[in-house]
Amino acid sequence: MRKIFIIFLIIIIIAAFLGWAAKITFCSQSGNSQYKLFVIKEGESVSQISHDLKNQGLLDSVLLFKSYLWLHNSSSKILAGEHKINDSWSIRQLVNALTSGISLENETVIKILEGWNLRDIAKYLSDKSLVKEDDFYKITGQPGVNYDLDKSLDKPVDFSADYEFLKEKPKNLSLEGYLFPDTYRVYKNATAEDIIRKMLDNFDQKLNSNLLGEIDNQSKKLYDILTLASVIEKEANNLEDKKRVAGVYYNRLKIGMALQADPTVNYITEKQTDRPSYDDLQIKNLYNTYKYPGLPPGPICNPGLDSILAAIYPEKNGYFYFINTPDGHLIFAKTLAEHKANRLKYFNE
Repeated sequence: MRKIFIIFLIIIIIAAFLGWAAKITFCSQSGNSQYKLFVIKEGESVSQISHDLKNQGLLDSVLLFKSYLWLHNSSSKILAGEHKINDSWSIRQLVNALTSGISLENETVIKILEGWNLRDIAKYLSDKSLVKEDDFYKITGQPGVNYDLDKSLDKPVDFSADYEFLKEKPKNLSLEGYLFPDTYRVYKNATAEDIIRKMLDNFDQKLNSNLLGEIDNQSKKLYDILTLASVIEKEANNLEDKKRVAGVYYNRLKIGMALQADPTVNYITEKQTDRPSYDDLQIKNLYNTYKYPGLPPGPICNPGLDSILAAIYPEKNGYFYFINTPDGHLIFAKTLAEHKANRLKYFNE
């Protein structure tokens, strides 16, 4: 009898598990499914959300819903707003919709990645059918263009009256560097200016008074910090390496040595390469930091906060050279001889 009881108990547990898995994974088979609008308010708890979903016929089990959120660490990822939800969705589909923003009726979620330049952002917004690339550039300006030299183009919109941090930005250059990389919720009918202002608002919050005060205490300019941070963003992947790379560049700037940063050349050529060609390095353009010492005219991408912090708080070191190895590691050197030895070791040069 005991064996029969154990077998029976195992069957019940398996059945319960299969039922739990089915509810999470598969849609309802009802042929009368329909979409309903479900509103989540800012700050609303998971408990309140789950009970409201059940009361509106959009969820069968509060316990399974909350358990799934907990197991996938998604409780804090639920987005407030007006969601369009199908009452036949599985728990997995429901959670994905509520956390990704795909169910938001009047809004959509965009993700601007660290290191994207204006070209990347314009294409991304265009691909999402939010903003045409030309409309975007009319607001931000074209990347790498000096509008004082090209009179045929209209200058980008000047937002300096609304944003103090833009007052020192050269008016003849684009907004490159100021469109803060982050995840944003925007209205589906938002204009290019609406989206750009949201990014500038975020920049204003991230670059707080303490950081701006530190830049001022160092007798540096925010625009120069952003310019260097944008190069650092393209060269290193973690804060420690970024601070070390910043130290290298500051060492070079101090003695008037060219930065020789490959990403600045790529900004001109629009190539995605780790090693620009010899011809690329001969291009007569101020963004070519092999040919022209000092910082490039402006940022070459929109850096994340870690790269900005690295430019503000660089590592003090004696390095003047570094290489990116094929496996993604940075190797630093103090002398040209050491640098050549590193290149020989990793690139057979």
